[in-house]
Amino acid sequence: MFFRKISVIIFISLFMFSFSHMQAWGVERAQIKKNQVLSIQDCVAFAINNSPVIKKYEYNLEIANSNVGIAKSVYFPTLGAGVGIYQDYNSNKNYDGSSNRELPSAAVTFNQLIWNFGKASSLIKMEQFYRLGAEYQFMDSICNTIYDVKSKYYAVLRAQGLVEIAKNNVLINEKNYERAKKYAESGKRTKIDVVNAEVYLSEARIALVDAQNEYDNALADLGNSLFVAYAPDFKIKEVDTFRFRDDYPSSILHSASSKIVDVAFKTGVERNILSSELKKLPFNLERAIELAYKSSPDLWVLESTLKAMQQSVLYIKRQYYPDLTGNIGYGYNNTKDLSNNNLNMSVNLTSSLNIKQLKHEIDRAMAEVNLASNDIDHFRQNLYFSVKKAYINVDKNARQIPAAQEKVRQALENFELADKLYDDGEGDYILWQNARENYNNSKMEYVDTLYHYNMSLADLEIAMHYHLDDLHSQAEHAMHYHHKEIIEKLEESLHCQREHHEHPNHEHGEDDLLH
Repeated sequence: MFFRKISVIIFISLFMFSFSHMQAWGVERAQIKKNQVLSIQDCVAFAINNSPVIKKYEYNLEIANSNVGIAKSVYFPTLGAGVGIYQDYNSNKNYDGSSNRELPSAAVTFNQLIWNFGKASSLIKMEQFYRLGAEYQFMDSICNTIYDVKSKYYAVLRAQGLVEIAKNNVLINEKNYERAKKYAESGKRTKIDVVNAEVYLSEARIALVDAQNEYDNALADLGNSLFVAYAPDFKIKEVDTFRFRDDYPSSILHSASSKIVDVAFKTGVERNILSSELKKLPFNLERAIELAYKSSPDLWVLESTLKAMQQSVLYIKRQYYPDLTGNIGYGYNNTKDLSNNNLNMSVNLTSSLNIKQLKHEIDRAMAEVNLASNDIDHFRQNLYFSVKKAYINVDKNARQIPAAQEKVRQALENFELADKLYDDGEGDYILWQNARENYNNSKMEYVDTLYHYNMSLADLEIAMHYHLDDLHSQAEHAMHYHHKEIIEKLEESLHCQREHHEHPNHEHGEDDLLH
């Protein structure tokens, strides 16, 4: 059976191995080429490859591995050796003269722990649980990195859509300004319409500058999340759940045919996500919460910490017992009259403790166990509501998308009607501008709806620690990428050993995600 805990981060495999020209776990920092077009998978691969945060937890894992080795070293002997030269000064009152000589000495000792009544085993188990926690923290850093990149990626897509809307709005206002001047010159409209058109055109251009600035900032934030130094300008691709092009024809001005509305709406929406493409989540809320409990590395860190604390209590309690050690020593000593060689062996039962201090240490360790247990209960409660909230938001935002699409269609139809009335001299300028603003705002709301939907998916992903990009599949979950090379790569990256991959509180069963 494959190692259970790999299931927590297997959802990153799609990203790691889809970016063929990179090695997500390599030592070289990947760089972005100028004007390179990146997918969301590419961005995740860059971040995983370059992230100093992930590297930090990888170093912490190395430290934890060393601590396990240090704890195990108690079973190995301690070798001591020394040489020296001492002054031998001898004065004899019965005889004339004295002597002062430098005499050599040497000694070798060999000490071996025989038994310490379980103290060593408790210490080793404690460090092993801490190491397990370090592995889970490492995995969680990868999950958080993916979430951060996705959130920044969706922010760029949102800002990109708002820029397109702002450009379209400037174009509409430019055409209307030219029309207003033409109508004023012919006497069809008053000059006040020209002034108003010029004001709204200026506002549209300012809004475009603001939108462009928001896009530049969003792109900079994404570049920062990729940890690429001095990243050049780059572009991103759409994702299946976030498609938007503001190609609703701005040529609706002077278009009186009602068919133009249908054509305009269809032209724009066809390149955007359709409500029919949104599939329901492949699991209900109860199953989502159950999977989150089984997949959360944060929860596993707390559980591993609790296990370590329990072993710490055992270790402290066993300080009441002595240590049984064996010693072998060899010494050489050159005296005035002769050279001595001596070999000694001993078995010792030793103990040194402060009973009062030890009692308080036990009390403190028990309190830490209770604290760790309380942290687990608290986290499970928060995890429950985090998953529930994210799950509800996914459903809510999915249902809002078709409503937002319909609002755009209605706003476009109203705008086309207002434009026709204004062009025929039956409607006033205020009516036209209100219709234009409603149309523009409805598109912005639609983009925001797409953004919130995708962010709710990302929120559910990070809460459950599940990869949800494969929502269109019929599988219960999307973590089914059982590629051998992925498992081997993850094992290598985590410095894992087969005997230590089992989570302490989980048993194998039919719900194992990898088997």
